[in-house]
Amino acid sequence: MQRRLGGPGYGVVERAKQTIERYAMAGPDDSLLVALSGGPDSTCLVDVLARLGPHFGWQLAVAHVDHGLSPASGEVAARVAHFAAEGGFEVHMVRAPDLAGPNLQARARAFRYGFFETIANQIGATKIVTGHTLDDRVETTVARLVHGAGTEGLAGLRPSEGSRIRPLIALRRAQTRSYCEDLELEFFDDPANHDVRFERVFIRSRIIQAIEERWGDGAVRAMATTSERLSEDAGALKLLADRLYSHLVVRGPGEEQSFDLPALLSMPKALRRRILERAVGRVRDRSGGIDAVLERLDGGEGPFTEESSYAVATGIEIRLKGDRLVVVRPQRSEDGAH
Repeated sequence: MQRRLGGPGYGVVERAKQTIERYAMAGPDDSLLVALSGGPDSTCLVDVLARLGPHFGWQLAVAHVDHGLSPASGEVAARVAHFAAEGGFEVHMVRAPDLAGPNLQARARAFRYGFFETIANQIGATKIVTGHTLDDRVETTVARLVHGAGTEGLAGLRPSEGSRIRPLIALRRAQTRSYCEDLELEFFDDPANHDVRFERVFIRSRIIQAIEERWGDGAVRAMATTSERLSEDAGALKLLADRLYSHLVVRGPGEEQSFDLPALLSMPKALRRRILERAVGRVRDRSGGIDAVLERLDGGEGPFTEESSYAVATGIEIRLKGDRLVVVRPQRSEDGAH
């Protein structure tokens, strides 16, 4: 697909270029696998990257997942294949298995990213590129606020996370649609994007739309700025907590980790929480046990004359005894069983 940098849609191309450069998303040594659903965001993304390709020196390939969730999904997959082939891209496609059941969107997303990562490994792509926009970032922040996320979660979608990059993160969804319309790029409107039974659609159509109608486009952009600042704060706190963790942790038998209680009590609660989260690791349902420990520490008690134990997750315990806080993992037998 040969398009010159200037011409129709140049404003969108230039904004994407600025975003890529600002966050150092990809360089000339990178090979990009672009997720193409067939919708306006990803269709815009592929065309924009094709125009920027000669400037950055990238190699591009395209990946598409046919989730089979609408009667038109097969037709969309065929159109995507044609669009990619016409543009001269290597295209990789898969039909998802039956995903019926609870939490459909989460399982579809897990399958989709699993496929992208598999293909990226097979072809040597260093970056997986998705068409997430500023709207997606704001919607993610609102969704996580509803479910009680912390600073890191409220940061929403970041411009870059590991090998995943989002060059359109500073653009509104309306801009990507206008881009496709101005350049006469064919795209598909997924009916699921209008089904308010899905949480993201409800947030988009009932909450974000109401905010924009009342306060205008600037309000939505201001919310995205808040997400960006939360991301910066979360990154700074994580860096500080990681350094404190490395300085304070004392390794015991097995996977036991011990910390000096007076040192923990001298810190703000936000740092205590992050140090405990680091010690426990990324396991499900850890927040309840960690919150219970933090509540106990908020009382400023200590040393603890009697041992207190708090169940965290998957057999992990946090114990308070004397002037120590100890994180204990279940012992494993030689065959791997608890």
